Amino acid sequence: MKNSVKLAAAVLAMALVSGSASAKVWEFSFADNAGDHASGFLTTNASDVVTGISGSIDHFKITGLTSYAGADQQLYPTSAPYADLGGISFTAANSVSYNWSNYTSPTGGIANSVSDPGGYGCCQALFTSISVTAVPELSTWTMMLAGFAAIGSAGYRRTRNERITFGA
Repeated sequence: MKNSVKLAAAVLAMALVSGSASAKVWEFSFADNAGDHASGFLTTNASDVVTGISGSIDHFKITGLTSYAGADQQLYPTSAPYADLGGISFTAANSVSYNWSNYTSPTGGIANSVSDPGGYGCCQALFTSISVTAVPELSTWTMMLAGFAAIGSAGYRRTRNERITFGA
């Protein structure tokens, strides 16, 4: 009984401490018709404006966000995720800036500072595949593990009590 009360108190404390987060993490990947491939993670604020990025594009490490092509860094993570007209711009270790936007297509594409130095959208490669999915927050994992522990503990206690009853 004491352990059940302690476990319930711990779960309640975790729920209260975790609260609602204002930042979200998204896992992304895309490929385009020019052969570019990228994958990594986006961090957004409560308004889904990208505040951080990590990952790689064509085997080059993504080094951070940039203002290339007038990007406003707005992500729309709907069932068909997209960046708006201003796009999401970032740089990579190959010293190239990239802009992911829906400038030439509703599904979006990627322009780069080599083929489009001014960032005017003249040479955008269209996406052939794109995926943006939410990454569960640490508090979600913590609550899930606490729930599994509670179920396991309850099952163990029941089995142990049944064995003692039959053995008497």
